[in-house]
Amino acid sequence: MTKYVYLAICILFACDVKDPESEVKKEKWSVEHSIDFNQELHEREELAIKIYLEHHKDLKMIETGTGVRYQFAENRIGTGDNAKLGDQVSVNMSIALLDGTSCYETDSIPDQFVLGRSDEESGLQEVLQLMSAGQKTKIIIPSYLAHGLLGDSEIIPPQSILLIDVELISLQ
Repeated sequence: MTKYVYLAICILFACDVKDPESEVKKEKWSVEHSIDFNQELHEREELAIKIYLEHHKDLKMIETGTGVRYQFAENRIGTGDNAKLGDQVSVNMSIALLDGTSCYETDSIPDQFVLGRSDEESGLQEVLQLMSAGQKTKIIIPSYLAHGLLGDSEIIPPQSILLIDVELISLQ
């Protein structure tokens, strides 16, 4: 019996022994790691958007300097001036992931917010400034201009590219 106890103790301690050569060297996170991570994430998102657009040949999107893509609906010409920061906008919109998963959709009451002073996606606010009342636009927003690394903690997952259909109903 003591042989078995001795054997069990040896097995327990043998499992706990760490081989220093097999351990992975642990590095501290640095600014360089952050830069590399963000560049890799940006490249992956750009590739995903490029693939999406190659599979949706009907979309002839314009890219802004920040990486947002948009396309106005051909049959929806706006009226009046373009929206500007500080304007109260009223919009109908649907938000989906690039794979088509629906996230949010305006119900019977339009969303209202002040352009530039709300927590709406910065990519959405950027494109709304190119629109006038009555226009409808399809937008692709990279994660860094949407909900970023964390998502919205409700429906939109971390690092999600968003596909938004928005109609600018009115502005004041």
